Amino acid sequence: MSGSLEYLREIHAADRTVLDEIEKQLPTIAEAADAIAARLARGGRWFYLGAGTSGRLAIIDVAELRPTFGVGPERVVAVIAGGQKAILSSVEDAEDSAEEGAAILVKAGLNEKDALLCIAASGTTPFTLGALKCARERGALAVALVCNPGTPLTESADIGIALHTGAEVLHGSTRMKAGTAQKMVLTMLSTAVMKARGRVYDGEMVALQATNTKLRARAVRILCDLTGVELEEAKTLLEATDWDLPVSLIRGRFNLTAEQARERLEAVGGSVAELLEAADAAELPE
Repeated sequence: MSGSLEYLREIHAADRTVLDEIEKQLPTIAEAADAIAARLARGGRWFYLGAGTSGRLAIIDVAELRPTFGVGPERVVAVIAGGQKAILSSVEDAEDSAEEGAAILVKAGLNEKDALLCIAASGTTPFTLGALKCARERGALAVALVCNPGTPLTESADIGIALHTGAEVLHGSTRMKAGTAQKMVLTMLSTAVMKARGRVYDGEMVALQATNTKLRARAVRILCDLTGVELEEAKTLLEATDWDLPVSLIRGRFNLTAEQARERLEAVGGSVAELLEAADAAELPE
């Protein structure tokens, strides 16, 4: 047996424990999803914040929300210690300043309508602790995601998601199973938030941004499946709205004008799913 294969099996065995730890935290993840969705529903923003691997994972998740759910950077924001430079290069000392974590949020105008998700494998990173303290002082929802139970970050948060991922195969390298656990939770959490906000319906991404050939084909398929219109009619509807899938879905389902569809969507805060649940146009909000 090759040395690499034996080592990979050791890593894989460690990674498999992540699923069980996440399962234990599902009720808390659900609580966080509902609380964050409620802040967004009231017009607030959602900030993700972390350092190192945690910060990079935050950036990845936020970057994927716009094409998947049509949520722009004015509503969901990623913050990494050390700024843009830290995305591709290690800026190790950036995580040591609690003051900087708070200052970034103060500059962004964090307030009581907003939600903050602090991500830190250790649960003791000063940058995230400073940010969380700022959030509590300003009345924002403070959620923590850590891989080490009983830490200052979760104990100070309104909602603390604490995974006990344990020692890494490569000692101290939280880019391994701790990072895997964080990525899985972030994907679950953000998808649950967007479902609560009506951006998921019948397992479909009903608010996706059709910005390339693949996504335009997906938008056409979703429109056909959820409204029953034929392929060419779906393309016509989407082209007429500049590939705005939510508007096209409401138009196709209820035979409305684009302006009427936009008005209905605005009335429900953009919840495509809420409108699609209606039996007919008479049930739609004005």
